[in-house]
Amino acid sequence: MTKVKAKLGNRGSGMLEFVDNTLKFYVERGRFKKQSEIIREIPFVDIEKATVEGKEFSVTWKGVADVFVVEKGESANTICEEINSALSRQAEVPKDEEASNQEGSEIVDLVKGAWDISDSMFDIIMHLQGRVNWSRQETTLKRSKETVENLPRQHSNRVNLDFTRLTSTIRAHSPDDVAKEAYNILKSLNGYLNDLSIDHVPLQKIHPNFNDAKSLTLAYYTLNDIFFGTTVGDKEIEKEKNELWEMLNELSKTIECEIDIKAVKKTTDRLGNEVNMENLVEENRAIFRQQFEDLLIK
Repeated sequence: MTKVKAKLGNRGSGMLEFVDNTLKFYVERGRFKKQSEIIREIPFVDIEKATVEGKEFSVTWKGVADVFVVEKGESANTICEEINSALSRQAEVPKDEEASNQEGSEIVDLVKGAWDISDSMFDIIMHLQGRVNWSRQETTLKRSKETVENLPRQHSNRVNLDFTRLTSTIRAHSPDDVAKEAYNILKSLNGYLNDLSIDHVPLQKIHPNFNDAKSLTLAYYTLNDIFFGTTVGDKEIEKEKNELWEMLNELSKTIECEIDIKAVKKTTDRLGNEVNMENLVEENRAIFRQQFEDLLIK
């Protein structure tokens, strides 16, 4: 805490100090100067800037400048630096908040985009069973390409999802190659997500963050894999379901979001009805996404 003798216009001599986020100019009275009469009190929140020129210390607040004539310019410099440092710190807070909000919105778009790509790729794979509607496959592929193009630039420029081979295999009506290339797209997406990181500490505290994006996408991938496994009669389905419940339990702790796992279980247990399989898949996806609706509203 720095004090400096100063004068303010015709208010006479007094003491100037910046303490408790307030600039105070007061006169000490009494024989032992134990009494203080506040002449000017300027809350920090009202201060716009502070400058020192020679022995003149100027502080602008609420659009008005008070000029104090100080006895020691060095001490005034110290007070000026304290105020300006506090102003700088205050300016950084909105930037952090703005950056967090922007980052949060982009991560929400990334999670939703990753889910949509997962849906498209698994739809392509599942629709290879039986007689293939190749026109439908091309429509699904087009939807996935549009999803990638609409991802935030910060992410889309780094997502290396090359649809060239998948496009050519669909046009060649080659089921085995289509399945292989669709899985390669999913593998590339997961690899991209695993490489994401945040060095800025405040951004690590927001939800969803990059770690959440990885977990949410992996859980959704597992859900889609359960759909596919049910379609082809995979015997590992129950194991995958248990893995999904564990993922959701862990997610609920990490993001402090109450997940209704029973609702997801209820819909997945209805899978296997071939007549309504497609409708059940869409219902399952919707139930899963609803669990994170509040988290993913930005």
